[in-house]
Order: sequence, then C-alpha cells, then structure tokens
Amino acid sequence: MQSRKAMANARRRMRAGSPPGATPAGFSLPLVLAVSLRRLARHGIAAGPLDRSSLIAAGVGGIAYFALACISLALSQAGQDISPIWLSNAVAVAVLLRVRLRNELPFLAACLAGSLAVNAVVQLPDRVAVTYSLANLAEMIAVLVLTRRVGRAPPDMGRLADLARFVWAGGLVGPVLSAAIAAPVMGDTLAAWRVGAMSWFLTDCMANLLIVPTALLVVDRVRGKQQRAPAQPLESAALLVGGMVSAFLVFHQTHYPLLFLIQPVTLLHAFRLGSLGTALNVGGVALVAGAMTFMGQGPIAGAQAGGLAQLHLLQAFVAANFLTGLPVAAILAGRDRMLARLATGKREIDLLADTISDAILRYDMAGICTYASPSCQDVMGAPPAAYLGRHAAARLHPDAQERVEQAIARLLGGTSERERVTYRRLADSPDGAPVFLEADCTVVRAPGSGLVEGVVVAARDVTERVELELLLTRARRHAENAARAKSEFLANMSHEIRTPMNGVLGFAELMLQGDLADDQRRFAELIVQSGRSMMMLLNDVLDLSKIESGQFAIDRAPVDLHASLAECAALHRPAALRKGVALDLTCDCADGSECECAARAVWVMTDGLRLRQIMLNLIGNAVKFTEAGQIRVSYRVTDEELRVTVADSGIGISPLQLETIFHPFTQGEGDIARRFGGTGLGLSISRQLAGLLGGRIEVESTPGEGSRFALVLPCATAPQVPVPRLPATGTAPLATPLATAPTAPTLAAPLDPARILLVEDHDINRLLMTEMLERCGQEVDVAHDGNEAIAMVIDQVMRGRPYDLVLMDVQMPECDGLAATRAIRAEGIGPGLMPIIALTANAYAEDVASARLAGMQAHLAKPIDFARLVRVLQRWLPTRIVEDEASGGALSPPPRAALPAAARATALAASPQLIARWQARRAETVAAVETALAGGLLGAARMDGRDGEPPQDSLAFMLHKLAGTAAMFAEPALGSAAAALGHALVQGEDAARCTALARALLDQARSSGTAPAAATTTPR
Repeated sequence: MQSRKAMANARRRMRAGSPPGATPAGFSLPLVLAVSLRRLARHGIAAGPLDRSSLIAAGVGGIAYFALACISLALSQAGQDISPIWLSNAVAVAVLLRVRLRNELPFLAACLAGSLAVNAVVQLPDRVAVTYSLANLAEMIAVLVLTRRVGRAPPDMGRLADLARFVWAGGLVGPVLSAAIAAPVMGDTLAAWRVGAMSWFLTDCMANLLIVPTALLVVDRVRGKQQRAPAQPLESAALLVGGMVSAFLVFHQTHYPLLFLIQPVTLLHAFRLGSLGTALNVGGVALVAGAMTFMGQGPIAGAQAGGLAQLHLLQAFVAANFLTGLPVAAILAGRDRMLARLATGKREIDLLADTISDAILRYDMAGICTYASPSCQDVMGAPPAAYLGRHAAARLHPDAQERVEQAIARLLGGTSERERVTYRRLADSPDGAPVFLEADCTVVRAPGSGLVEGVVVAARDVTERVELELLLTRARRHAENAARAKSEFLANMSHEIRTPMNGVLGFAELMLQGDLADDQRRFAELIVQSGRSMMMLLNDVLDLSKIESGQFAIDRAPVDLHASLAECAALHRPAALRKGVALDLTCDCADGSECECAARAVWVMTDGLRLRQIMLNLIGNAVKFTEAGQIRVSYRVTDEELRVTVADSGIGISPLQLETIFHPFTQGEGDIARRFGGTGLGLSISRQLAGLLGGRIEVESTPGEGSRFALVLPCATAPQVPVPRLPATGTAPLATPLATAPTAPTLAAPLDPARILLVEDHDINRLLMTEMLERCGQEVDVAHDGNEAIAMVIDQVMRGRPYDLVLMDVQMPECDGLAATRAIRAEGIGPGLMPIIALTANAYAEDVASARLAGMQAHLAKPIDFARLVRVLQRWLPTRIVEDEASGGALSPPPRAALPAAARATALAASPQLIARWQARRAETVAAVETALAGGLLGAARMDGRDGEPPQDSLAFMLHKLAGTAAMFAEPALGSAAAALGHALVQGEDAARCTALARALLDQARSSGTAPAAATTTPR
C-alpha cells in the first residue's frame, strides 16, 4: 500500500526533524478513532469465549497478513512508486466473512500485529507505523460491521442486496475511513494529504472489490451454496479464456482506446456464467490489464499521464468493469432465484390444486368466476371450463339460488368476511340422487390497500353428512313422537286405571263404614290396601316416565321444613308402632346437640311436594326394612346446605349393593322382593327428584346393623310465611297422596245440606259418588256429559236455584269437563256463585293447572276416598247464615268460601250474559202469551195448539221458568203474574180466567219496560 516514495519522504522528514503530521490531531485522531472502533466492534465483531480455534486462526491470520502485506509492498517495487493493490485487508475480511470464529478479537489483534511488523520492516517511524496499522484495522472492522447483518445469514455476493452492502462498505466507507486516518501522517501540506488519501483509498478499494466477492463466491461454490451458471463447464472455460484473450488483445495495442469492448464481454459472462464466473473474469481482466499497463502497453499506458495517473486510470477501469459485471450477475441471479421460487410455488400450487379434494373457485367483484380448480369435475360435477367466465348464479340449483346469492352479496358488500353455505348441487349423482355441497366463502383483499378484490370459494361434497343429519332429524322426530305417544299412553293408562280403581276403593271404603263381620272387614281392608298399593306403583311409574322425558316440573316456594317432616313421620308412625319400632323426629342444632323442635319454624325455598315425596319414600323404606329397634329422622340447616337424615336399625345393605339400589326396578338382594315386597322404584325416583332439586342422596349402611340415608339440598332460606291454621274441617291439599288418606272417614262437624251437580260419564263412578255424597247429606243431580252439565247449570241458574257445587269429570266424550267449565264461566256464572271442582284421574301438576285455567277452583284426583271428599265439601259448600236458638239468636259462623244466598243473587243479576239470556227468555214467553191470547187458545177447552201455535202445557212450562227467574232480575210482579197464569193453565181453569190473567201479565210486562231494573246495576 505504502509507496516507496512516500516512505522515503517520511524517512527524510524524520531525519530533518520535521515530524509527519505536525498538527495536534496528528496523533490524537487515531486514538479517538480507536475508541470509536472499539464501540463499533461490539455490534458486528464476535467476542465470545476464547477457544482454541480462535487462537489458531489468530496465529495463522497474523502470519498470512504479514506475508500478503509484503507481497503488496513488493508489487510497488516492480516499476512503480505506488502499490496497485493492498491484499492483506481484503483477504482478512474475506476470511472473517466466511470463517465464523467464536471470538474474532484475537484474529484482528494478530492482523494489527502483522501490520506493525510490516511497517517495522520498511523502517517507518513509530507514529506512522501505528497510524497505518490502526487505519488498516479500522477499515477491516468497518467493512465487517457494515457488510454483516446481525441475526441473519452471512452475506451472499450472488444477491444484489448483499453485494450492494459490501460495495458500499468495502468499496467506499471502509477505504474512506482508513484513508482519513492515515492521511495526516502522509505529508505536511493539504495537497500531500489529498494525494496520499486518494492513493490509499483506490488501493484498498481495488483490493476489496476484486478479492472479497471472488473469494466469497468461490467458498460458497465449494460449499454448494452458490447457484450454478446455466453454461456447461466447457462453455464456462471457453468464456473465461475468451475474456482474458479479449483483454489481452485490447491492451496489446496502444493506438485505439478499445476499453469499451471489455464491458460487453463482462456482461456476457454475467448472463452465462453467473456471479462467480463474472468475478473470475473481472479478476482475470484486471490481472491482464495491470500486467500489460505496467509493461507499457495498452490504452492506459498510451495515455498522456504520469505513473500515478496511470495507476488511478487502471484502478478506475477495473472498478468500472467490476460494477458493470458483478451487479448485473447478482441481478440475474436474483431473477433466477425469483423464477425458481415462482416455479416451485407454481408446482406446489399445481400439486395442491390437482390433489385437493375441495373445489376452489375465485370470483371477482362482479361475481364472475376467474379461476376454477381441476377438482371441480369431481366435486361440482362439471369441468372447470363450465364455471370460468360465468356468474356465480349461472350454475346453481333453484333450491339454493337465493341462499347462495345472499351469501355472496354479503361478502362483496363488506357486511361479512366469511360465509358457510350448504346447498344442493345443480348436477345430481348418476343414480339421480341429490348431491349436497358445503362452501366456505372468504373475502379476498388487496395486499396493499386492503380493498375487497373478490371471493374465494372452497366447496366439498357433504352428501353423506346431510343424509346423516336428515336421518338423525327423522330419528329425533320419531323419538319425540314415541315419547309423546308414551306420555299419552301413560296418561290414558293412568286415567283408565284410576277410573275403575275409584269404584273399587270407593265401594270398599263404603263397605268399611257399614256393619261387617270380622273376616269381611279384613277382606275389605285388604282390598283397600291392595288398591292403594297398585295406585302407588302407578304413581311411581308415571313419575319415573316424566323424569326421564324431561317433563317433570319443579315448583319452588317457601316450605315449613319441620312441619313437612313431622307430617311425613306422622303418616308412617302407625305402621312403625305396629311393628314395635320407635319413629322419632329431631333437629340437629348447630352446636351438635339435639333438641325437640315441634314448635320450630324453619322455612326453606324448595318444592314442598317433591320434598315430602322423597321423605315419605325414605321413611317408608326404613319402616319396611326395620323389624325392631328405632328409626330416627333428623335435619340440620346451615348456610350452605340442608341435610335430612333417616337412620334405622334394619337389615342394612351390602357394600356391593349400595349403588344398584338406586337403579329402577332393582332391590338390594334377590330375596328382598320376596320377603318385603315392592318394585324398587322408590329410591330411583327419589334420587332423580333430589337431582332436580339441586341436591343428592347419600347412603351409608352396614349389613345387620342398619342404614343411614341423607337427603342433601342446597339451602335457600325463606322468610316465614303466615299460613292460617284451618280447623279440622279445613282445606285439604288438591291432590293428597293416596298413602296419606285415612282409612276410616270421620266428620268433625255435620255438613249443611246442599244441591250438588255430579258430572260423570262412568256409570260405576256415578253410583259411587252419588252414594258418598248422599251419605254426607247432600242432594245430588247427575249429568252424563259436558253438554248436559252446561244445560242443567244454566237452567237451574235461570230458575233462581243454582247448584251450590259442581263436581266435574274432566275426560268425557263429546264435551269434556274443561270445555264445559269454560262455557259455564262464559255465561257469567262465576266461582262466587257456583264453585266447580275437577273430578278426574289425571293427577299431574299440569292437570291441576289446566283445571285452574279453565275456571275450576280445586282438583280431586281419582281414586277418591271418603275423607278427601268430605274435606272438599267442607271447604267449598256454602254455609247458611241462620239464627242459632241455643245461643239466643246469635248468627252461625260466616261462610268459609262460597257466597250466601243474597250475595249469590246479586252476583247473578250483575252478569251481562245472564241478563241477555233473561231478556231472550222474557221476550219469548211474552210473545207466546200474546199468540195464545190472540188465537183463543187459553182455557180448558183448548189443550193442543194448531200448527205454529204453542199448546197450553208448553206455555205453562215457559211461564213456570219465567216465574222462577223474574225475581232474580228485579221483576217480582212479572214473576207473580207468570206464576198465576201458569197455575191456571195447569189446573184447567176456564178461558175467561186464563184470558184475564194473560192480559194482566202482558200489562205488567209493558209497564216494567224492555230492560229490567237490575240491568242498570250491571258493571261496565
């Protein structure tokens, strides 16, 4: 690098006592730059752990650096004062760019030592030697740092970006930096600095551009990382030789400036040989050009310029040749790589399109298909050409037209990003069966702007899935129909069984009330017990069916826990006492002690009916399976849970049977059913009911010692609800379980006689209910169906003698009880005037609700025992307000439910429907009297009417009905007149008497007007 002339000048200056670079910055600048380079090295120089490889590389690198520096200095002595190329820095940079050392600092330090050694050999002053060496080190570090990209692969000179980075770093920044550092010690004047810096820059730039890319490309080719040239080896050799021969011919003569002929040859190498071939050609041309120029031949040597100018021209020519060939080669290599990637991507896309099972279609913003994959043939039933260039709606089945068009409109309109549509294909299968497709539609957006460009559709054949879904839908419908049919069958079975059982149990209870021999009474009791057992089994089966079908409703309300448990215990206590088993109810207090809580009121939110059903079952099982000892029912209420425990000293359950006892129709051991009886449904229903209530049933048992069943429910306390305590004749539950009914009915107080309408289509039940009601001292009328009941109720209301109570069967032919009740209520006959009680075998909660909605006030479930019938009569029959002689004229207690007679009359007169019916009946009767009077049909001489004329007996009946009703509508005088005329007709009085009474009736009707006074009180 350093010229002989420069070194000689330096030595002369030192001998003359003039220090080189006699400026304050002459020595401080290198020190500042050295500190800066140390910081810069942290970003691109490896400084890992010091290992053996790094030390060996450092030793070899230092020696090589020294040798190459000596060769470079030797080239400057070959006939010129300036060295044309400085090899050391370029080779060191090339080595570090390809040999990855864990710690590169020793290698750089060795290069610095080699540079100092070379400068010492040529006897440079210390300051100059150090400055030159630091300049070389700074150049190497700068080129390495700027060429490398942290975290990425080593630079590839076959890539334009990496080549540009190196040209910028190794051809410009690095040499400029090192020249700036070395310039201050190259002379005393600015001109000397300029000349020295230019020479330094061109020398280092030439070395970096010629050596580093060529060395890197050769290493990459050896490692198999460099893309091979399209030319064959023979062609490559011919081109390389031809390039050097062309350069020799251009530089062999000095008359014509033919340097421009080298660039086309270099470009040919770039197109045919790639980056490596171009780099070798550029190096070969530079070698030929340099040798010929130093020999005094060629256009550069023939130029009228000094030695330094010729060197600069040579260096510029080599640099221009490099920049002509290698970047073009890199561009071509990048193009080849891009084409290769495109080809690879195309092959992958083609492979995907050829092998994918889905049909892929793309539609533009107009809905026109711009691409269709080959798989369209298999999926869509038509070749891709059938879709290309056609609108999306062109090949759609009519059944799918609207749905698909709406989905595409939403996608193209920007209201949706993805759509999934299942539709029928236009082309059916070869056998004529429909084919169904599922299409996933996705919006395609432009990469840069994000605007919608179209829609991509991926369609697949889902015929099997659709058929399976249809089969599942049919199966679900069949299952729902089967469940519905099962429910209807169970409901009908319940009704059909309860209806005859009502007669069996009812007549058996009536027999028990009579005088029977001991054996006959025992037989009758067995009939009642067996019938009730069968009804309990029926209830269990129905409950289990409803739970399994998901139709079981839970009604949560405040429940007095202690009272409910006490009631359950009391119902089973007589059976336990008969076996000599004590049955106790206790409360486990919070402190663990026991206390008697007969008066304790603990209110919780739960379904009281289901709670009692579970506890009746658990206590009943304990009584059944306990032969001696005791049964203890206890409960504990905490903030988290409610726990009710039933502990017995019975036969116990084996550990293997603890889980199976909760299975339907399963009991603990094989001989349990034979010994104790039962169906095994109670525990199964109880566990499922507990689950519906949000809790569980726990069980612990030891064979021979007893069992412990615990009902655990989530605790939701409720405020105390004030419930009026009814007397012994108070209200009974709407549907009391059969097991809770007493076997011997007793009347706590005699019932007031009343008129009751029994509506029942079953002859045995009519006979039974009539007998029961008559034993209660009631007057009973019977209707066989709903239509007859409606007519009888309205007739008695119009007569002013409405029934006090109606017992209405629900399931009847033609007109059932619900329809009949709705019709009666529609006539204005409200509950206060005439209560209606449902009398039916349908005992579900929804049946009770249906009866309430229809206008009934209570519900009696069949089979009906005498005690419950009595309680219903006590609850709903009106109490007559009469004077009590024994109490000195005091009034009897007020009515319990229904209205007294005066209030009933007021309610009757206030009904718009009944007023309208009264007006019609009044007008009809008056018209009949006028017709008979005008025709002379009144009197004993005329008993049969002519055509269109009413006979006297028919007229007498009409007058009888008018007489009984007129007073209810504030026309008592008209009623008296009608009664008098009707009596005269029945008694057969003479025509004059009857005519006079008829005229009096008509006068009374005219005087009272067309609207009765009671109508003015009709509420709006």
